[in-house]
Amino acid sequence: MKLYCGIVIQKDEINITVIDEKQNEIVNENVPNEASPVIATLMPHRSDLQSIVMEADKDPRWLVDALTADGFSNVNSIS
Repeated sequence: MKLYCGIVIQKDEINITVIDEKQNEIVNENVPNEASPVIATLMPHRSDLQSIVMEADKDPRWLVDALTADGFSNVNSIS
């Protein structure tokens, strides 16, 4: 199944949404503002994720780097 992820990095938390090709919501979760909870949330879906796009007020490079280092591909950010 092809899945797509959107991440919004906020001041105090990160919102993660994963949808499928039919736009059915698979994950909608708020996690602490750290890389490890994001990776833990996405790990069960890693092989199906087609892209991860994140939005942040400040540079999200730290999370892009962490996800890429953990084997996630097609990680992009919008600042």
